[in-house]
Amino acid sequence: MGKRSFFSGFAVLIAAAMFVSCTDFFSTSLAPWAARDPDKLVPPVTAGNVNELVVLTENNPDLSLAVLKKIETAVKGASSGDKQKLQNAALQASVNAAGMGQAVFSVLGNLDDMDNVQDVVSNALNAMDNLGAAASLLTGILDGDFDMDAAAKENPNELAMAAALLLAGEAKNTGNASSYITGFNPNGSLSATEKLAVDMAAAAAKEVSGTFADVLKSLNLVL
Repeated sequence: MGKRSFFSGFAVLIAAAMFVSCTDFFSTSLAPWAARDPDKLVPPVTAGNVNELVVLTENNPDLSLAVLKKIETAVKGASSGDKQKLQNAALQASVNAAGMGQAVFSVLGNLDDMDNVQDVVSNALNAMDNLGAAASLLTGILDGDFDMDAAAKENPNELAMAAALLLAGEAKNTGNASSYITGFNPNGSLSATEKLAVDMAAAAAKEVSGTFADVLKSLNLVL
């Protein structure tokens, strides 16, 4: 895989963090103390309200992180059906919390004109203040009996993005994201988080096509 192919794929995933708007339902008409404490704005999460909360907070990473925290609480003791619904919602909430959101692919048309995609990748990762927390929370939420095949059939794109998020978190931890991804081998010796990311990517790859499939390949999550 050429370096430009890798960096373009990685930038597709994360450069959009610099373009995501932070204006949403929760960001206006709030008391200053409330705006400073997202955890107090988000009600207890249930299988019944989780999807609505994910949508309402999707453009605000800090509020999305608060939703993700409350999903972590909600999955404890949830029935199997409710747990799967909460876990599926956590995929999108984690991507939103990291700052990737639905704007991820809005930068596709500009990538070929970038002189130094590697710098874009590094700068975008450094700007993702919630990336490590989102990846850690998601790993805990999906621990155990998460049905990846069911998630892939319901929304493979979200599963693919969440897999990429987990790998981005690992890459940022190394301090050299480009080297980490370039040398990543999904068939090699993997940490628990890397294995989870690879397994999620493998399940998603059965269902995705086009750009989402290209992203998984560019990140070496699938060969």
